[in-house]
Amino acid sequence: MFESFKRGWSMAGASWSVLKSYPKLALFPVFSGIALIAVSAVAVIPTGVAAAAGAGLNVSQNTEQVIVLVAAFIWYFLCTFVVVFCNAALISCALQSFAGQTPTIGSGFAAAGKRLPQILGWSLVAATVGVILQALQTLLTDKLGFLGELLGAIFSGIWGVATYFVVPVLVTDGVGPIKAIKQSSGILRRTWGESLAGSGGLGLISFLFMLPLFAFGALGVMLANSAGGGAVSGAVVATLVAVGVVYLLALILVFTALGSIFRAAVYLYATTGVTPSHMDAQLLQTSFRTK
Repeated sequence: MFESFKRGWSMAGASWSVLKSYPKLALFPVFSGIALIAVSAVAVIPTGVAAAAGAGLNVSQNTEQVIVLVAAFIWYFLCTFVVVFCNAALISCALQSFAGQTPTIGSGFAAAGKRLPQILGWSLVAATVGVILQALQTLLTDKLGFLGELLGAIFSGIWGVATYFVVPVLVTDGVGPIKAIKQSSGILRRTWGESLAGSGGLGLISFLFMLPLFAFGALGVMLANSAGGGAVSGAVVATLVAVGVVYLLALILVFTALGSIFRAAVYLYATTGVTPSHMDAQLLQTSFRTK
């Protein structure tokens, strides 16, 4: 646990040096979030129209369910595409910075745009597998309870490990989704080590930074339940909620960017043996143990 925390902190620090040099990289998760909201808002309209049309035509309940399921899958696919596209742009910028170039928001989106067919293909595969895994987990949970839920989580974890480097592969090699999965799995097999522990370290660090939110919540509950607080307590609670929301969003943006930057760095090191700028060679070597 301590080693994972220490390694994760070092990874975050090394990735932070890149993010500090190019703070605009943290905007990619912002763009992703805005696009997800827009996609979700737009998806409500055609889904409602389709459902209303189905009801007006007196179609069967099964047909209505198919319409809703198709619309939900399209929404899920579009959301997956948005996340992958913005992540590809961020990783492209990170790779540009490692190559000694100056990344910009435009250069990141331009690089991702050049891989648009590959990103669309991978988004379709990822969305399809995601739906299947979710359905499988629901089925296993219904049949086996907690054990089924655990098995579903294991299957999802295996898929996440196998596809860990898919986006960097898409960005650099421009291959199709199936080949990208094979290359991602091959990189992990050839240079398996403690990258997942490092990722867990980053997660642990992000959790520690979230602890103030629990303090905000506890203080807010105390003020809300205090007698005679009145308008003053209400104003303080509202302020705490606002500060907590802003703090949480900032954490999400920063650690999302840090995770993508480090993933790009370890991918570059694992495939070329070259230590990216801003990164410590010894740190990266401890992240992978060559078989």
